[in-house]
Amino acid sequence: MDYAAEMDRILAEYTAASRTVTDRFLAADARTTREGAAVFDSLRQRFEPEPEPPVQAVRPDPEPQPRRSGRETYVLPSDWTEEDEARSQGYGSPNSWLV
Repeated sequence: MDYAAEMDRILAEYTAASRTVTDRFLAADARTTREGAAVFDSLRQRFEPEPEPPVQAVRPDPEPQPRRSGRETYVLPSDWTEEDEARSQGYGSPNSWLV
């Protein structure tokens, strides 16, 4: 019996069978990848809610403020100017008010 020839035959048979298995596996993988992507796309479209158009924010109209006279307003010390300080010390109205 020629062992080298028998080993070559076994190796060739194994190589051919493994190529067949590899080809079948790659074909099945490509098919499931293609079809799987289509299945996931259809599921995503089915379960993903449709985008709603953005609603414009409507600001409420500001309520009209009642008119107030100068006697009803408060002047805080942070609102005072140098002219106000001079007037409180008795220097009178500044010239810029007359223009």
